[in-house]
Amino acid sequence: MRRIIYSFFLLSILSLSTLSSQDIARDSVNIKQLSLSNNNTWALGAGGLNFIMHGDLRSIGTGSLGNFYNFGGYIYADKMFNPLLGMEIKANYFKISGGAQYFSNVYDILYIDKTKITDNLYFEGAAYGLELNLIMSFSNLYKKYSQNWNISGYFGAGFQLYDSALFEKAADGSINKLIDFGTNPTRNNKSAASSIYLSAQLGLKRKISNRVDVELRSGIYFNNEDHLDATISNKQDWETFFLTGIGLVVKLGRENVFSIWGEESVKAEPFKVQDGDKDGVIDELDLEPDTPLGVMVYGNGKAIDTDADGLADYKDDCPFVKGPISNQGCPIKVEEVKVVSPVIHQQINVLAASIYFETDSDHLKEVSYATLDEIISIMKNDAISKFVIEGHTDNTNSNTYNLSLSQKRANQVKAYFIKSGIDSNRLKAIGYGEERPKYSNETQGSRQLNRRVEIKPISENDFNQLNEIEIEKPKQIAKTIKPSSSSDFSTSIHEVKKGENLYRISLANKISLERLLTDNNLKEDAVISVGQKIKIIKQLYHTVKKGDTLYSIALRYHISVNALKSINQLTNNSIFLGQKLKITKQ
Repeated sequence: MRRIIYSFFLLSILSLSTLSSQDIARDSVNIKQLSLSNNNTWALGAGGLNFIMHGDLRSIGTGSLGNFYNFGGYIYADKMFNPLLGMEIKANYFKISGGAQYFSNVYDILYIDKTKITDNLYFEGAAYGLELNLIMSFSNLYKKYSQNWNISGYFGAGFQLYDSALFEKAADGSINKLIDFGTNPTRNNKSAASSIYLSAQLGLKRKISNRVDVELRSGIYFNNEDHLDATISNKQDWETFFLTGIGLVVKLGRENVFSIWGEESVKAEPFKVQDGDKDGVIDELDLEPDTPLGVMVYGNGKAIDTDADGLADYKDDCPFVKGPISNQGCPIKVEEVKVVSPVIHQQINVLAASIYFETDSDHLKEVSYATLDEIISIMKNDAISKFVIEGHTDNTNSNTYNLSLSQKRANQVKAYFIKSGIDSNRLKAIGYGEERPKYSNETQGSRQLNRRVEIKPISENDFNQLNEIEIEKPKQIAKTIKPSSSSDFSTSIHEVKKGENLYRISLANKISLERLLTDNNLKEDAVISVGQKIKIIKQLYHTVKKGDTLYSIALRYHISVNALKSINQLTNNSIFLGQKLKITKQ
């Protein structure tokens, strides 16, 4: 029996340890890991306890022998390795006593006179010991950190010294000592006995503060001999006892958080997208957060340097050929250099980051057409390369939905390119859904960055191996034209609302920021207040001047080339000097 108990106990510890390791490995992928460098791992505990014997003699149900109350105390030190596992060394001291149960016969006791009435037997003594326990936080198995309550298991082994003597309570009330250490030949010491035991305990902690917890703990102990209650029988060679304690725990260290406790739950603040220099890259990811307005940048926010000479294109007088900074980026002898395909591909990739769609839709936002037209212009200058248009989403919806939406968006961009004169044999549209995230999808900002369209050059061989998925053809949206007014300008007054700034007002009204500042006699760093009146002057017509193109006019007035052509019912890109073009619908 003893071997069975030992084997079961050891197997239980090994199983729990394996489960814990697997659980920690699994959770570390999905949940932020608590670093031991920012929390306390040591704690001291102490309290009082009660001893209950369950052997040949018992501490409860002893009838006329009276009640046996066995009190003591404990102290321990804990060391946590992580929020789930730790080790403990614990010292106990307690009184031990008990008697024969009135409802259960006592086994035949060795080394006493057989004429003695076993129902009148009881024992008394004291024990003190030291144990080493494995700690397992059950609360943190299903939730990474406990908040206010924690349930833990303690599994270990210990060694104890004890003295106990057997007494008889005679019929006349007198007390007779039957066995002490001098008359028990199986005892290994005349003044004290010792034993090894195994224990399994369950503890409940309540967090009082960052420094103090209160705990209740109860456990069963398997004693490796039959001597603790001073009675020895031939029926069993081991015995059990129970210890129940209540006490306080003091957490040591300079940090405010102990390993098993996490921070109090805090309502997540909404993610705020800020782009101080308005280059399309949020400040959180922008390596150059102060690039001038309108400068083309890489995905990390740095101004584009096409020839990689250390001088950004907007400062470089020769952006396509290397030259010293001292000569404004131009070589000492400037030669005509043809723009090579990799540079064109790089520009297209940067521009693609500014393609936007309506939420949960494949409809392009109006602001995207100017970007698409610029990409088309670049593609026409490189009539050889083939491109794959990739649609990507975050993981908010189902994979099937995301795959369909990304394919539709890629198809929409492809359809616009073909309509604008790009050969369909150079383009393929592929939707990947949520399969290829650039970022972790853990925050609103990273999910927003994962919702994107990428346009990449592709080799002839890879292009031929790609298979497009037919979802549905992009729908054409009819545009209506309202009658024009007699004036070239329209003027309105805008009252500033909470959260607005000059840049947002200019975008909402589709006028340039420079025009808005000029019309209101404001400086670029002007601060506006809620309720302030802002004059909005929109130009309704533009008279074509020398050097004007549809693209330059559309870019100036923040509209797409297609929108400009639709408003003016133009069938091609031809315009003539002095022609009066509508800029906005009336």
